[in-house]
Amino acid sequence: MIQRWAAGLVAIACAGCHGGGPLLHPAHVLRPGTVSLGGGVSGEMLIAGAVAAPRDADASTGGGPATTEDAARRKLSEIAVAPGVAPWVSGRVGIEGDNEAGLTYTGRALRLDGRHAFSLGEATALSVGLGASALFAGGPGSEGSDVHGAGIDVPVLLGFRSDADLYALWFGPRLGLELLGGEVRLPAAGAATPGPLVDASGQHLRVGLVLGVRGGFRHVHVALEATATYHHAAGEIAGAPVSIDQGTIVPGGGLTVTF
Repeated sequence: MIQRWAAGLVAIACAGCHGGGPLLHPAHVLRPGTVSLGGGVSGEMLIAGAVAAPRDADASTGGGPATTEDAARRKLSEIAVAPGVAPWVSGRVGIEGDNEAGLTYTGRALRLDGRHAFSLGEATALSVGLGASALFAGGPGSEGSDVHGAGIDVPVLLGFRSDADLYALWFGPRLGLELLGGEVRLPAAGAATPGPLVDASGQHLRVGLVLGVRGGFRHVHVALEATATYHHAAGEIAGAPVSIDQGTIVPGGGLTVTF
């Protein structure tokens, strides 16, 4: 049993090409000098706009394999939207003036962010953040693809919490833009193995709605979050234009410790 759990954790930690980057923090920021460390897992689940996997047609009907366009659209989904399971590891620190900074690793990206919270009462806050990410869209399981990039995102959260911080609730929009470039492998026509590396580039716009909840006592909390996201990605693969529109749900959960 222990070996199975260990193997699962290693597989998640190595899922460098998958998406899923939850915030897992409330709208309220940490007190100045307070540090929060957390770890957990997330998943990017495709619910709309899926692209069928390339497959060979029946030769007796005179058909051929799936078109290059289908293969390119599927590859664009893999490197931009990146459905799958990913780890979540984060560290945050409170800064004077109702500010907070954080560094988060989510398998596909390393994100540095800062945010400011506006107090709307004793239990209510509105936070506005800005994150910058280094992207690693190529990795284990990506068949030799090598795609990297950069992105920014802006989360705006409205949240409530109890007096003793036993629980917190937050929700709000999150907008993001990514630029990607590198090389990918497309399936070779009529062959079971991938073809040669081809150039790839693109832009990825995402618009999401975040809903999260956190509960705990004193220095230990468990956070759960879900984000419904619309993705539009467009670019070129092997010199041909390609675009996709997809919808995903990103559930995530983690354990955080503050000190």
